[in-house]
Amino acid sequence: MVASPAVPPRANPLTDSASWTAMRNACIADPGAFHGDQARSSICWYLPDEQAWGYFDRDAGAWTGWDAATGEPRSLDLPADYTPWERGLNADNPPNWRWFEGAFTNSGFNEVDRHVLAGHGAETALIFEGDRWNMSSDNGRGGPVDCYPVSRKQLMLEAAKCSLALAALGLKAGDRIALNMPSIPAQIYWTEGAKRAGIIYTPVFGGFSDKTLSDRIADAGARIVITADGSYRNAQMVPFKTSYTDPALDNFIGVGTAMDLLAGALADPANEADDKVRGAITDAVTELLDGEVTVERSDVMRGVGRALDDLAQGSALNAAQAANLRMAIASALVDSPPRVEAVVVVRHTAQPDLVWNAHRDHWSHDLTAAAGEAILAAARAQGLDVADEAALLALPDADFVAAIWAVSKPLPVDAEYPNFIIYTSGSTGKPKGVVHVHGGYCAGVAATMPVAFDAAPGDVMFVVADPGWITGQSYLIAGSLLCRVTTIITEGSPVFPHAGRFASIIERHKVQIFKAGVTFLKSVMQDPENLKDIQAYDMSSLKVATFCAEPTSPAVQAFAMEHVTPWYINSYWATEHGGIAWTHFYGNSDFPLRPDAHTYPLPWIVGDVWVEDPDAPDLEFGLEREEPGGVPWRRAKNGEKGEIVIALPYPYLTRTIWGDTDQFTLEPASGGIRVNPLWRGDAARYASTYWGRWKGTWAYTQGDFAIRHEDGSFSLHGRSDDVINVSGHRIGTEEIEGAILRDKTLDPGSPVGNVLVVGAPHREKGATPIAFVTTIAGRRLTQDDRRRLTDLVRTEKGAVAVPQDFLEVAEFPETRSGKYMRRMVRAIVEGGDIGDTSTLRNPESIDALKSAVAAWQRKQQLAEDQALFERYRYFLIQYNDLGDGRRVATVTVTNPPVNALNERAIDELVIVVEHLARKDDVIAVVFTGQGTASFVAGADIRQMLEEVNSVEEAGVLPNNAQLAFAKIETMGKPCIAAIQGVALGGGMEFALACHYRIAEPVARFGQPEINLRLLPGYGGTQRLPRLLAERRAAEGLRDALDLILGGRAIGAQEALELGAIEQVADGSDDVLSMAHAMVRDYARHGAESTLGKAFADRKAMTKRWAHAAHIDLDAVLEDDFLQRILKQLDWAGRGEAGRRALDAVRTGWTEGMAAGLKREGEHFAEAIIDPEGGKTGIRQFMDKQSPPLPVRRNGVWIDAEHEANKQAMIASGQLLPVGAPFYPGVTAIPPKQLAFGISRDPDTGAPRFGPPASHEREHIVPVVAPEPNEALVYMLTSEVNFNDIWALTGIPVSPFDAHDEDVQITGSGGLALVASLGSEVKAEGRLRVGDMVVVYSGTSDLLSPQAGDDPMFAGFAIQGYETKTGSHAQFLNVQGPQLHRVPPDLTLEQAGSYVLNLGTITRCLFTTLQIVPGRTIFVEGSATGTGLDALKSSIKSGLKATGMVSSDSRAAFVQEQGAVGAINRKDPRFAGAFTPVPDDPEAAKAWEREGEGILEEYRRMNGGRLADFVVSHAGESAFPRSFQLLEEHGTLAFYGASSGYHFSFMGKGGSAAPSDMLARAQLRGSESVLLYYGPGSRDLADPLGLEMIEAARLYKARTVIVTTTDGQREFLQSLGLEESVEGIISLEGLKRRDAEFVWPDSLPRLPDARADIERFKEGVRRYQQHTMKPFGTAIGKILGSPGNPRGVPDLVIERAGQDSLGVSTSLVKPFGGRVVYAEEMAGRRYTFYAPQVWTRQRRIIMPTANIFGTHLCNAHEVTVMNAMIAGGLLSVTEPLVVDWDGLPEAHQAMWDNRHTGATYVVNHALPAMGLRSRDELLEYWASTSTLPRD
Repeated sequence: MVASPAVPPRANPLTDSASWTAMRNACIADPGAFHGDQARSSICWYLPDEQAWGYFDRDAGAWTGWDAATGEPRSLDLPADYTPWERGLNADNPPNWRWFEGAFTNSGFNEVDRHVLAGHGAETALIFEGDRWNMSSDNGRGGPVDCYPVSRKQLMLEAAKCSLALAALGLKAGDRIALNMPSIPAQIYWTEGAKRAGIIYTPVFGGFSDKTLSDRIADAGARIVITADGSYRNAQMVPFKTSYTDPALDNFIGVGTAMDLLAGALADPANEADDKVRGAITDAVTELLDGEVTVERSDVMRGVGRALDDLAQGSALNAAQAANLRMAIASALVDSPPRVEAVVVVRHTAQPDLVWNAHRDHWSHDLTAAAGEAILAAARAQGLDVADEAALLALPDADFVAAIWAVSKPLPVDAEYPNFIIYTSGSTGKPKGVVHVHGGYCAGVAATMPVAFDAAPGDVMFVVADPGWITGQSYLIAGSLLCRVTTIITEGSPVFPHAGRFASIIERHKVQIFKAGVTFLKSVMQDPENLKDIQAYDMSSLKVATFCAEPTSPAVQAFAMEHVTPWYINSYWATEHGGIAWTHFYGNSDFPLRPDAHTYPLPWIVGDVWVEDPDAPDLEFGLEREEPGGVPWRRAKNGEKGEIVIALPYPYLTRTIWGDTDQFTLEPASGGIRVNPLWRGDAARYASTYWGRWKGTWAYTQGDFAIRHEDGSFSLHGRSDDVINVSGHRIGTEEIEGAILRDKTLDPGSPVGNVLVVGAPHREKGATPIAFVTTIAGRRLTQDDRRRLTDLVRTEKGAVAVPQDFLEVAEFPETRSGKYMRRMVRAIVEGGDIGDTSTLRNPESIDALKSAVAAWQRKQQLAEDQALFERYRYFLIQYNDLGDGRRVATVTVTNPPVNALNERAIDELVIVVEHLARKDDVIAVVFTGQGTASFVAGADIRQMLEEVNSVEEAGVLPNNAQLAFAKIETMGKPCIAAIQGVALGGGMEFALACHYRIAEPVARFGQPEINLRLLPGYGGTQRLPRLLAERRAAEGLRDALDLILGGRAIGAQEALELGAIEQVADGSDDVLSMAHAMVRDYARHGAESTLGKAFADRKAMTKRWAHAAHIDLDAVLEDDFLQRILKQLDWAGRGEAGRRALDAVRTGWTEGMAAGLKREGEHFAEAIIDPEGGKTGIRQFMDKQSPPLPVRRNGVWIDAEHEANKQAMIASGQLLPVGAPFYPGVTAIPPKQLAFGISRDPDTGAPRFGPPASHEREHIVPVVAPEPNEALVYMLTSEVNFNDIWALTGIPVSPFDAHDEDVQITGSGGLALVASLGSEVKAEGRLRVGDMVVVYSGTSDLLSPQAGDDPMFAGFAIQGYETKTGSHAQFLNVQGPQLHRVPPDLTLEQAGSYVLNLGTITRCLFTTLQIVPGRTIFVEGSATGTGLDALKSSIKSGLKATGMVSSDSRAAFVQEQGAVGAINRKDPRFAGAFTPVPDDPEAAKAWEREGEGILEEYRRMNGGRLADFVVSHAGESAFPRSFQLLEEHGTLAFYGASSGYHFSFMGKGGSAAPSDMLARAQLRGSESVLLYYGPGSRDLADPLGLEMIEAARLYKARTVIVTTTDGQREFLQSLGLEESVEGIISLEGLKRRDAEFVWPDSLPRLPDARADIERFKEGVRRYQQHTMKPFGTAIGKILGSPGNPRGVPDLVIERAGQDSLGVSTSLVKPFGGRVVYAEEMAGRRYTFYAPQVWTRQRRIIMPTANIFGTHLCNAHEVTVMNAMIAGGLLSVTEPLVVDWDGLPEAHQAMWDNRHTGATYVVNHALPAMGLRSRDELLEYWASTSTLPRD
């Protein structure tokens, strides 16, 4: 098949073979004249004698141009054969050829100014299309979110502004800049700005690593870097500055700089380094850094460390000298000079919290705005009336140019002046800086455009390439702009969000020329659905398309010619070539285009194929080379593979490799500027790399294999050297090998022996790196090793260089001389001829390699061939056969942690649904979510807050989601939502779009958008009212409005009752199994199956929903509760959101769903960008500052209605009166019950926290049937404790934070009768209905593996405080392990009172403190409550107990109990001593001295000893003295803080080695550690901090270090701690990121909670918001893992010199976390927030003392406690019994600390005191009452 273009040639001068031959002959005869003839007309030249810019107009046959000063048009009086150069080609010094010698030009002038001068300023120069995509635009065909044109005048203005900005930063001609940016117009602006000023730029691809960027900045000598805050990639924001630019500049230094700093440190006399030491260190570092351009400081320090180790062994240095020298060198490296003078940052994504270096960083818009003002001022000075840039752009082109040129003229530079440096990989490790020039490069690239593409002014060209690659520079920018072709710049992938994206761009912009790599087409070819995506668009405007950057195959070209455009040509060229070298000539039938992947050399490319041949005769043809060297060669025969060569230079070929910068100087010449003629760059490397391959001749050799065919065409066959081509990116295998081998440098324990990397064929990328690794003796590569090596290559060389696999082999094939035969390894991988193996030392290695490669290839083939899974970024599709060629598709949403629908996920969902809809063999689809917690939990609200800033952008989200859900709803096959977890917001809307919904019992549903001041935007205002109204008419509509306006979630059972779902999984069923069972039934029975009928019903509903509904919406809205909700929304600042939601509902209800969805999307978009709407609502939510939501319907009883409701329900049998007898198994369990607690305000929804006496209320709440692992018990008594008070006051946290209910029932523990058993508890057989049981108040995750250690560490929660229900209720649902037999010989009131208090003491004494008989113990509050229990239990356990009391009578009482004595805190001698430690350091020391009297009193009572153990619970006033009473190595345990939570203490004397303290803390390998370095100091050196780091390293801990300053962080980074440290965080850096971040000197003192609860809570919130949240987030990002999602440290190594204990104890892991000190702490005050330690059972371990938090006991400890009670080792104190109605007053007495007696217990249903058994109770009931009505 021979192709023809759709449009005949217009501009191509090569129309037949004769014209090609004529050009070839002319080129060979006189290259300078031939290329000069092209160049004088293809670009403009600066003509000094004419003071003009001119070019030869071929049509007119004359020179023409513009005045260089004014821009006025000029006809130049020059002969037709005039040339602006002295010689077209200077070949005097090959291979340093010079073109157009003596001529001047400027690429920026040719690309920009020239066209405006010619009157084309209004033309579109470029069109930008952003990454983000709106699937719903263009009637569902999709379109870009961001797309706009830039005129040639606009481009000129922006380029001039950038040029002026560069000058303002101090740059001048010859300086270099680096650009590391996304593909956005700003990159073009800065590029053109540099060109017009003669500033040389190097573009660096944004996908490269920070190390690669660093090397290129250094090698080029860039003075500034231009970057962006971020980019969009596949609808996600990708940081640029913080990910690439900042690390490149901050983490690396140039090798030369490093060596200079090293030399300076070694030469400093203070460091005492003699010649031997200096030489050894210098040699070691030099060897380590050999071949590197830039290095991390730690690289230098590794060399220093090795040298110091060697010197120490030879006794040349003692340890102290070595340490001082190490510190001095590291300090010098940290103080290295800035790498660049400035970083210019383009604001593209408006990325929040951008790290900013005020001394270095500049916003691009600030710089260009100032430049713009200068241009406007200059224009006004010329008399032009321009108020702003819009007015400037409106000027006629001539006036516009005059205004610009007044301040920014293009600088004439000589033709050989470097234009840009672009780096490319080489077979050596060091990338090459390829130099392209202003003259020959521009002229040559312009000449290729008409030949290859028939390009003419007005064409539109779409080049899929980043400006960081040569394709982007030459054709995205230069070629198109030079030829007045409109260029399209795209930020994202050509196949995102679907394969048709590139085709849509072609259609929308009427593209004529398309240029892209092979990789994307290969990916398109993998799935037939991709072709359908392409065919949805009209690409008929295309006249030509070409591959680039990598070889193609006939199959790919055939696909492209059939499905994209018939004239899809194959072009060949590389970075060094500068532009196209081999191609097809547009419309030239003498060089036929066939799908054979062949291509032809341009006439001026004297290309050939040569092979090595030792018998070849000398010099067949080419440029003679007299220098020795090179291999003998001959021309390959037709059909014979050899190396492709170019035997004659041409103008756009690279000039040199950047280098020899000392000679790179500029000199003025003829009104322009030129480079020192002696400068040749790195001439030796240039010659040897490209020109020295062949003996006797100069021939340019790229390193690619090719075959020349009979017809003169060429086919390409990969690399001939060790460079591989991955998706068009050339990468040297030696570079990758070097990165892998660096593992040996970083880790002395690395298993890597040696490595060899080759390229393996890849169906999409072309090639992919494979690393063969030999390991050191006795080691194997583990998965952790592979992950580490992967990360290392990605960090060093970028993601594109990462090997696809690491294959472990025993050895490489090796010659007898020791050379590795890389060629043979490559042949095995590629399936080629291995060749002669007889010369190998180890021929057996070949078979081993073959086996390893074959196994790997089988694995790859299986992955490619499998038909089970289809993977997307956010969705996994699994296909399963149903028989008869039919399949079911299971679509799993995979966006952990909550499967949120961000913008890209929605885009993908549309594509997934479209593809599934088209698959005829798929008869049903099941949607579910990954994991067990979430089906889909709404949208990505952070994206809405940070990335969406206009109505247009905001509209994309609802429009695309509505499109996706509409496609699901209208799919011609049933779709089931298998809802395994939370389905909120977008998740519920997703489920509603499906035809059938099955939910797990734990699933939750809701539309919480109102909480964010939004409304449902993905269809919720339409489908939810319609669906529920179908189920329950007007009540259903009302229910829907409750959900939409109330924002509250409902459970699966309630959703089923409302009609929102069809089934709830029961028993052992799960939703996925049920869904697939339904599909199988549907496959057998079709429309008669349950699913078939539901599908038909839903289709009928959907038709009805297209029209107005018949239920009166206004009548429903008159509902009193709905009116209450609307008032609450106004109160909470959500009134506008409610009105928007109602308007959307009303529109759909009255006009049909299509109109409603449109209105919903409009309102949703408005709400997102509304500063008082979504922006405020989302921020409030993220800051945990959202006002409360409305209460649920019937969720809270109105106080005034309570008593009447109660009596009515008692009368009707729905409720038992308080105290009613209950005979388990006989008495009916009522549906409702009475309970004490707090509720939300019915008008505001706010929890009614406050003092118990005024805020605690009796409520009527449901009685809920027990779950399988639960029992329902009838409460006889309940314990009264401080947990209740925390719940009632919301201190320290609100119990409503843990649940979504309207009522919080208080109460922890008590005595009960078993009323009902769940299935699992019943099956266990330990309990039966009717048993009398003691209720333990701790719940936990019974199925957690951690429960095997301690149930309290497995999701532990205190019932009645951390759970929504408590024991101050008539009935209580409890877990089976919470129920225990009643110990013997207790009264029932005793049995109901002891578990919480005595259990707390049991854990405190025997688990936490592990008390020892004979030791001393001090007990706070020892005369009452838990203190009395602790005192008595300690005495019975053989300890010498001393109590703290508040009166002499209580002192006498505790001595009666057996205490050795008591300290009366109100004793006149001590009355003023029991206070918190003062803030002032001197006052604190005085406070400590004031306690000596208490210590002496204690010693007097205890034989001269202080307390070995302390039990504390009295709060912030007592705690400091109790701690002071500790004996050396004593331990204080505390479980409460009745007088306040701000704990302080004075440190005790003594220190210990960090390693010893970690051993005491029982640190385990793999645990995470946080430690502080250099606290409160700016000194770089912190010797003890380094010792702590080393101690943690020995334990193999995952360590995060927190430094005070950035300098300390950099110092530590320089020490080479990569393997020892997960990350280093600087407090200085955190403050720079977040101006509101506060690092406190000590724990902020909080207001008294009793005096002002709200101020107390606000203080806690501020501390959380400004300290704990930013600090914890920074730590969590480093330590986060699947097993530790929050990233909390297991252990914190604190520092004695700072008081950050409050931070550390709040951050360290709950339940088992330790804070450890090692230093001397005496004389310093420390503070922490008590609940964080005791309620989470954290521990503070110091050299000579411990503070342990302790809490309730666990279920096992209850059993042990009961045994001890039975054995007389523990005693139960007689409680104070409170009547049911007296509970609020009892709580108030505790709150006021005026309660009497040991413990309180509330009597629910005991008819008398003193009863001792269940039978006595039942008998007493029977004798005093009648049997309750059943």
